[in-house]
Amino acid sequence: MNEAIQTKLEVLPHKPGVYRFLDKTGTILYIGKAINLYNRVRSYFNSDLYDRPRIKQMMPLVVDLEVIETNNEIESLVLESALVKKYNPLYNTDLKDDKSYAWIYISTKDKFPTVKIVRTLNEKEYKKGELFGPYPSGLATKRIFTYLRKLYPFCNCCKENSKESLYYFLELCPGPYQGHITEQDYRKNINEIIKFLKGRKKGQIQQLEREMKTYSSEKQYEKAAKLRDRVNDLKYLGEKIEFTYFDTEEDYKTRRKNTLKKNFDGLRIELGIEDLNRIECYDISNISGKEAYGSMVVAQDGEIKRSEYRIFKIKSMDTPNDPAMLTEVLTRRFANKEFSTLPNIVLIDGGKSQLGVVKKAIPEGIFILGISKGKRHKRKGGRLLDEFWGMYGDDIQQLDIQNRSILIDLRDEAHRFAILHHRKARSRDSQASQLETIPGVGKIRRKALMSAFGSIENIKKSSVDELEKIVGNRKIAEEVFNHFKTS
Repeated sequence: MNEAIQTKLEVLPHKPGVYRFLDKTGTILYIGKAINLYNRVRSYFNSDLYDRPRIKQMMPLVVDLEVIETNNEIESLVLESALVKKYNPLYNTDLKDDKSYAWIYISTKDKFPTVKIVRTLNEKEYKKGELFGPYPSGLATKRIFTYLRKLYPFCNCCKENSKESLYYFLELCPGPYQGHITEQDYRKNINEIIKFLKGRKKGQIQQLEREMKTYSSEKQYEKAAKLRDRVNDLKYLGEKIEFTYFDTEEDYKTRRKNTLKKNFDGLRIELGIEDLNRIECYDISNISGKEAYGSMVVAQDGEIKRSEYRIFKIKSMDTPNDPAMLTEVLTRRFANKEFSTLPNIVLIDGGKSQLGVVKKAIPEGIFILGISKGKRHKRKGGRLLDEFWGMYGDDIQQLDIQNRSILIDLRDEAHRFAILHHRKARSRDSQASQLETIPGVGKIRRKALMSAFGSIENIKKSSVDELEKIVGNRKIAEEVFNHFKTS
């Protein structure tokens, strides 16, 4: 694994999305989807997880990777399918056929709109109605379609001057062409279906969950299971999907970028920072002050910029003092000329006390913001609500921020990134300690061995010649080899 890939693996998001593996010419070898990009992509670089021969054959060719974050799992499924069909990667064996996902189409411009499940649509039809989806699970879509028709009957079985169909007698068609329902009342049913497909189904889900609990308490488990499946279907179709029928990869990325920018602009207005474009967030990870690391993560115009993450090993102390460690990190960051751009906001994972201490390390003109866990829960048994603190001169005020999602994401990323490096350091020290008893292997050689081989397990698998290249001495290389051979 080259250094570029190693760096990208460290900053992968714990978010759904699509990933691509590329060879040395930039050709896409494989495209996949993930509920959690961090876990899924890293698994490919664990040799124990080569469960597919084609993947094992591909991995030595991989020299780079790219990821596209999505809002949810369904978007990652749809985007993966579109990209596989576009690029036809050599190592993808699925999704290369012409299968399309299901959509629900409503011909809203007709006098009596119809509702139907479609997999293909021409532009003329598209302009005459509304399209909802896509839905990768055709079975779930059919179940919801049937459920909607029972709740809000509609007609897709009759024409003008025709007789009532069987669906009318089953109470699934209101008989608009036979005069059994007015155009106004029919339109109300259609509007309710549109509201439902746009996500306004909370009340129905709650009602079904109450019924499900009742059936369960009465030990009518089969009925409870059916309602459970319906609730899952409703939640499935309730995912907000930022993907339209004629979308390309570029369309999707542009729209998502614009959405993030819009949310960022909302934060700018809330805080009254006219030129807000960059936020840097900082956190500390250590145990009793040992192996302490500070992290810096960045958002630019609403997008998290993982290529600009930085890690700082704490040098000034080895006792627990997070505010002092944050001050060291911030002092080093703003003294470092490598960073040509100053942030508009410095976000600290901490409350009032931390803000008061770190203020002296932050240049004038940069707004200082803190985020901390409050005392109130979002709901009973749920996580604590986040509280925000802003520094105005020497005055620290609690803020009620509505456009908070980017701030919470940054805090979570800063926390994760700091912990990652703290744990790596502890692991290296723990493994390196196994080398301490070997004659001739001092601190410098221990560090060189761990840097070259990455782990004790890899050192154990190495030959004397390979070890000699690192330690620079044949006798000491034999000592290392024999130590693990006999241990």
